[in-house]
Amino acid sequence: MNLKLFKLRYLLKAIMAFFVLCTAIICSLMIVVFAKFEGSAKLPSNCALVFGAAVHRQATAGPGIRRRVETAVNLYLEEQIQKLVFSGGKGSSTQESEAYVMKTYAESLGVNSADIVLEENAISTWQNILYSKPILDKIGCESVIGISDRYHLARIEYLSYLQGWGNLRTLPAEKRANALFEFRAVVRETFGIIYYFIRNTFPLTEGFLSN
Repeated sequence: MNLKLFKLRYLLKAIMAFFVLCTAIICSLMIVVFAKFEGSAKLPSNCALVFGAAVHRQATAGPGIRRRVETAVNLYLEEQIQKLVFSGGKGSSTQESEAYVMKTYAESLGVNSADIVLEENAISTWQNILYSKPILDKIGCESVIGISDRYHLARIEYLSYLQGWGNLRTLPAEKRANALFEFRAVVRETFGIIYYFIRNTFPLTEGFLSN
């Protein structure tokens, strides 16, 4: 009986220690996400890679798209950026791609269509980076900054590092999402970083994890 009680206590302590460790890791990564809010961009830059966000209805720019595109357009009009690469595929078969919606919105704000390049296949941040790199190389971008909401920047920098990009500089959108949405996004981004850390550290899990 005493032996069973000892084993139970040992098991409970092990579970508690694991829970504390996981909590510490999650909290530490959340701090990293918050620490990256200001970005790391150096301007001027040849090109901006603008990350897509939700499209509403068939082809209406959602708040995330508007925040990100407006920031990129302001830099373009100030001649801090020469080319804009918009990356994002379709959320559904009935919608236009995120990249196309971003292009349309940017043109309405005064960007020359000749200075816009689209990447319309990505459906994740990993793919945004993966599919955009050859495009950026092809159009001769010697310096690139990634533009997105500030809660997204830590994951962008981490995934670009995993893909051998080096240090992709990032810049937060000038306008911000509301505080509740942003906090929930930070939590989501934290688990996104954990997901890709596991996938990169333990390659055998790739078959069980999607892109």
